[in-house]
Formats: sequence, structure tokens, C-alpha cells
Amino acid sequence: TKYKKIKFQDSNFYFDENIKYKNDEEKKEFNIFQTKPGARAFFYEGVLKDINVNFYGYEKEIKLEPPNYPIDQRGLTGCLSLIHMNVKNISIKSNNSSCEDSVNLINVEGSLGKIDITDSYKDALDIDFSEVDIDYINIVSAGNDCVDLSKGNYKLNRLNLLNCGDKGLSVGEKSFLQLNEIIIEKSIIGISSKDSSIVTVENLNIKGSEKCLESKRKKQEFSGGILNIKNLNCHDSIIFNEIGSFINRENI
Repeated sequence: TKYKKIKFQDSNFYFDENIKYKNDEEKKEFNIFQTKPGARAFFYEGVLKDINVNFYGYEKEIKLEPPNYPIDQRGLTGCLSLIHMNVKNISIKSNNSSCEDSVNLINVEGSLGKIDITDSYKDALDIDFSEVDIDYINIVSAGNDCVDLSKGNYKLNRLNLLNCGDKGLSVGEKSFLQLNEIIIEKSIIGISSKDSSIVTVENLNIKGSEKCLESKRKKQEFSGGILNIKNLNCHDSIIFNEIGSFINRENI
């Protein structure tokens, strides 16, 4: 895949031949359209601010595994990625994504208003090596995890996650997460904290999950996971922690 490049704000926008885009300055929207499954676009280096980025995925039914799946030749897993960037007051919307990740943030610092993702082929939101503050994340229908965080520092205000094919929220590889409020409906596992990660949650409501919470070690080079929860409602689904991992609950 060959990528074209344009300058946008103080960043570079790269896109392959099956991506079209339109910048609406009046509405402060940057709209990206995927004309074939698996097409990729990404912002690389610099600063993005005061903009809504909307990714419109390929809408027709995908009968075969999408091309470039799960990783294209640049090592990208996201249909839309932000890489090595500083962000301020941006929001991201994505629907009908046909990649391993709908939205992937890698080495990103700063603040985001809202992330809204519907109908993801596999993971909806994947964030790695980042330090971000996000006000609201709304995710509906992901084939795999709704939110996957690794190797970073994260502050999230509100999460609303519905129909996650595997985990609602997965936190791993020495991540630190402070979370104010999360609602998860219909997932296999609600929240998973693993591999030296520490997750602190103020208010948590998980329904329709086979396993409400889990804390464990998955990779040998890390220790277990820690989950600290203040107000918890699991609706009678199970809570699991391995020896060497901890789930600390104030109120049940």
C-alpha cells in the first residue's frame, strides 16, 4: 500500500488510495471515508487541536477477511491511527471499521473530549504508550475488546460500553488508569487488569457479562494486576483474581 500525505494543522495526514477525505473548516470537522475494507489513514507527529475527526468505514457487508489484516506493511493495526502526537480538545468518531483496531492511539499525549465508535470488526479503541485524558468514551458493538489500554498513563471520566465481543475494558503492560464512571453491558469479561497494571475506578456498573472483573498476570515479564474499586455493581456475575493479583473493593 502506498500512502499519500498532506499537511493538516501542525501534523501530517497519511492515507492510502482507498481513502477519501474532506476538511470542513466551518464545522471544525475532518471527515475520512473508507471506500474499500481495510483501507488505512493516520496522523503522524505534531499537534492536532480543536477538531472533530470522523472516520466513515466501508458500509457494505464484508464477506472475506479485510485486506491488510491484521497488520499492514507499516505495522499499522488501526483503520484510523494517531502516532507520536500531541492533542488538545479533539474528538473522534468512527463507524463500520474493518481493521484489527477501529481507532489506535500510539505515543499520544494530551486531552480528548469524546470518542464515539460503533460497529468495529475487532477492537474498537486501542491506546498504547500514551498519556491521555479523555472525557467520554461511547462504544457500541465490537467484535473483540471495546477498549484496550497498554503501557501508559490514562485518566478517563466516563465510559459507556455495549456489546463487546470479548472484554469491555482491558488494561495491561504496566498501565496506570484512573476512571470515574463506567457502564458495561453485554461482554464476556467486564474489566481485566493485568501485567503490572493498576486500575482505580470510582463507580462501576457491569451487567450481562460472564465475568464481571478479573485481575491476573498474562506475560511472564510482568507481575499481576491490581483493581481498586469504590462503588461496584456486578449484577451477580463472577469476580476472579489470580494469586499475586489483587481486587480491592470498598463497597459492594
